[in-house]
Amino acid sequence: MLSPKFIKSCGIYGGLIFFTITGMVQPFFSLYAAEIGASTAVVGFMVTLRAVLPIFIAIPAGQLIDSIGPIKMVNIGCALLIASLFTTFMSSSLFMLSLSQLLLGASIVITASSLQVMVSNGDKKERNESIKKYSMWMSAGGMIGPLLGGGIVSLFDNELLGYRMPFLLSCIISILCMFVLLYISRKYQHPDPSQAEVRPQDLLKPKGIVDSYTSGVHLTKIRSVQFGLIGTFLIMYIQALYMSFLPLYLDELGYGAMFISIAVALKGLSGILSRYLLGWIMKHNQLESILIGAGLIAALCVVVTPIAGLHVATIIILILILGGAVGVNLPISIMIMVNDTNESDRGKLMGLRLLMNRFSQILSPAMFGILGQTLGLTVAFYTGGIFLVATMMGFYTISNKKLKIVKAKARELE
Repeated sequence: MLSPKFIKSCGIYGGLIFFTITGMVQPFFSLYAAEIGASTAVVGFMVTLRAVLPIFIAIPAGQLIDSIGPIKMVNIGCALLIASLFTTFMSSSLFMLSLSQLLLGASIVITASSLQVMVSNGDKKERNESIKKYSMWMSAGGMIGPLLGGGIVSLFDNELLGYRMPFLLSCIISILCMFVLLYISRKYQHPDPSQAEVRPQDLLKPKGIVDSYTSGVHLTKIRSVQFGLIGTFLIMYIQALYMSFLPLYLDELGYGAMFISIAVALKGLSGILSRYLLGWIMKHNQLESILIGAGLIAALCVVVTPIAGLHVATIIILILILGGAVGVNLPISIMIMVNDTNESDRGKLMGLRLLMNRFSQILSPAMFGILGQTLGLTVAFYTGGIFLVATMMGFYTISNKKLKIVKAKARELE
């Protein structure tokens, strides 16, 4: 049987492979869709579809992780990823592209939840260290993937063919990974579904799904879970906005596909570097303060994007700052949430966290896509950024008030 340490390593390096594969294709989806006739608003709504299915499956998927184990669920996520990539590669219509985003969204929520559960076991110190490593390798995937994708695109003179080829290569890599996962699954001691809180087959029924969400919502009574969910929602809103529309905006400004790939890769590199500073930052600041600070910096980056986009050097600096802010968010938000929850609720908790992320990925592309279509991308970055800065300031004010109330109640009890 496989040791817990080996499984944790599989989760960490699985994050590298998974986000390398998705990183190869995500920056080019918007360009591919635009090439076959999609408007800015349509691109926004198609990217929004990526978050639709996860809304209905996020928490049931989390409970399934607790019931049948994360390895089986990673297998399911990988199968959905293969289906999504193949559908995108074969697409010649907006309908097929939309279908591919539904499948991709389901794959991301299942796979990411499973990998996060795999790395979040153990005592607090061990758990935090594993979460940091997972986040670092995930960012590495976010850096390597776009570079590979950009290199492939630049090999072809025909832009449409060039945009399609990363989807084919990533599909082939995913199939190879599937065989490796099936081998690992044979050696892994899966949980006994009969001992689970809820039987897996019940989770697939309408009543089971409703009960699953009801039990998941109970976790939001915990203040640290509330804080982590809101903080990650805001910064993932910014992440979804950038991943969907920065390639289009840079293309509009005249930057080539390879520079766009490098820009997205630099964001991943910055995320990796931020992990090396995270230990020092955590020693000098509270986790909640770090999350708020990262969100505020990311929001300010959105505001100044049109100014920075006028020069290569400034857009690179901006992306490095944004990547660092986003890179800090994932490990910190997970640490905040898992510290006050039971290990038996980890799958459900990760499903809840990714559910909140999917809500942000619905609102962000849809709202920004409409703004970009009606006012232009430059104005959209200004107005969207100002809205995000104001929201982050409001979140900071409200969270401070709640913290003071909690501290006051604790003093009364003493």
